[in-house]
Amino acid sequence: MGNLAMRGRKPLFIPFASKACIELLLRSGVEIIGKEGCGNWEKQNCWRHHATVSTLHAFTKNPEHISSEADIVVSDVGVPNIVRGDWLKPGAFVIDMGANPVKDSSCRNGYRITGDVCFEEAIKVASAITPVPGGIGPVAISMLLSNTLDSAKRAFTFT
Repeated sequence: MGNLAMRGRKPLFIPFASKACIELLLRSGVEIIGKEGCGNWEKQNCWRHHATVSTLHAFTKNPEHISSEADIVVSDVGVPNIVRGDWLKPGAFVIDMGANPVKDSSCRNGYRITGDVCFEEAIKVASAITPVPGGIGPVAISMLLSNTLDSAKRAFTFT
């Protein structure tokens, strides 16, 4: 399957979600080279930028210890507020890609969307954090459109 997305040794497309993370970091002036990072994001994309990446999952022991050493934290776990402020290294750049519906009777539709990161705690520790909703989502959509444009250019041999 991987060969379908490759031409030579280069990928035809970078997955739009991880491309959005890198784009956000670069446009925010975050130096990626040599940084420690953790999260559930596409490692190869970060390795191209010479970052050290640790991936955490449901069976990772002491995830709070690993994330507390990261300069960049990307969360896409699917558990509301799982990443707490005391899990973060002071000054970390936090990208919250979680979009979790949480029951809330005060909302018109009976729920609200919240991220994986406890925003109220993280904002006190992080140098920057993406909000949910409205943070990484619009960037991810633009990267999906960028991949679509690249595909059209390849299909019609337009450079």
